[in-house]
Amino acid sequence: MRLWCFLRYLIARLTFFALRLPISRFEREISELWRSTPEERKKRLDETLKSNSPRGENGERVSSVAQLVEQRPLTKSVFRESASNAPKRASGYSRHTAGTTGDPTHIFLSREELARMLAVRSYCYRYHGIRLGQREARIWGRAANTFASKIRDFLLNRKVFYPAESNAKDMVSDLVSWKPQYVYGYTSLILEAAQIIEKNGFQPEGVKAVICTAESILPAQKRFISSAFGAPVLEEYGSTEFDIIAFECKKGHLHLVNPWLWVESEYDSALITDISRNSQSLVRYNLGDAFKTVESNCELLGGTRVIEELQGRTAQQFAYLTPEHKFHAVVFGRALDAYMNEFHECFKFTVSQTEMGEFQLYVSSSPSHGTDHLKNWVNLELRAQLNEQLDLIRTVNAGEDVMRNGKHTYFFQDLDIDVNG
Repeated sequence: MRLWCFLRYLIARLTFFALRLPISRFEREISELWRSTPEERKKRLDETLKSNSPRGENGERVSSVAQLVEQRPLTKSVFRESASNAPKRASGYSRHTAGTTGDPTHIFLSREELARMLAVRSYCYRYHGIRLGQREARIWGRAANTFASKIRDFLLNRKVFYPAESNAKDMVSDLVSWKPQYVYGYTSLILEAAQIIEKNGFQPEGVKAVICTAESILPAQKRFISSAFGAPVLEEYGSTEFDIIAFECKKGHLHLVNPWLWVESEYDSALITDISRNSQSLVRYNLGDAFKTVESNCELLGGTRVIEELQGRTAQQFAYLTPEHKFHAVVFGRALDAYMNEFHECFKFTVSQTEMGEFQLYVSSSPSHGTDHLKNWVNLELRAQLNEQLDLIRTVNAGEDVMRNGKHTYFFQDLDIDVNG
């Protein structure tokens, strides 16, 4: 078994070599850049910008960080339009995502740009004792059932599992039997797999880490998943456009880890520039997420700048008591995390607002103390946090069938009015 695992790992590494992806070289450069002082790194970024001269939103060439921060933010719609009008490339790699808007965004990458992304991933994994190319159980949407996808997954030493259908128990049993060295995927699906593991007494072996991506995760959910898989749970924050942006260190800090990204988070939405990108200009790209970064004393991984609070999609940030009185929807996450800690529960949930001051709570499974108990307890917690006297949660609906499809988020703003108007 060990020999076969090593051979599969070797095949994955040889695949990167055959594709002429200089991952190791860029990984060394990442370590070097993060060891340098902020002044030295900024100087290197200025040199790269001067060489690449990407175009800002208005078409102007940008050749320094000083010029960069003066550019108008680049919206996804403007970026999509420029991408659709760009000449077709004869070679290279492409990625695409529909995102939360349903409009596809296409990303084009040169071999070097893809190698930089993979090098950031390898750098983060290596810190946690994982090697890019080791056996990966990907808990994802349904695996593409094509010959090309099967060859790709074999070469990359990974297997895709989708534990959200009638055969979920058998699929999770197969995952455990496959003995992955690490697990990677959507938080909500990983949580689903963890619940099946606990319910059926499965015993995963050899898992070094569980990496949650694309969706938020609460501390209580993290502890539950870690207990089920017998491995630390690590949070990754990234996007299709940039791959990994931030990754969790062993102390729990979510570090900015890509040294070629210039990240601005002082606005309502994060603005990100890829200094090294040549194939497409991504200058002050409005990612559509909001987060707060702070300087830390932690130097374990990447830079000392860390994401203190990942607030999520800008379109789903605020809940309204009245048109003039709003609060950040992260309050719901804190309240439900407190409940799960208090009563040793673990489930997925979403909160929806359709009327001013009224909210509906949806949970993936019935809590052991009942939905009325959950509603009353959470309402008391919300009263304390918001200093309000009214019960905000009006209904609690339980069951996977009532949960929304698609990328999981904790809050949906469904008010049929223009709250920004």
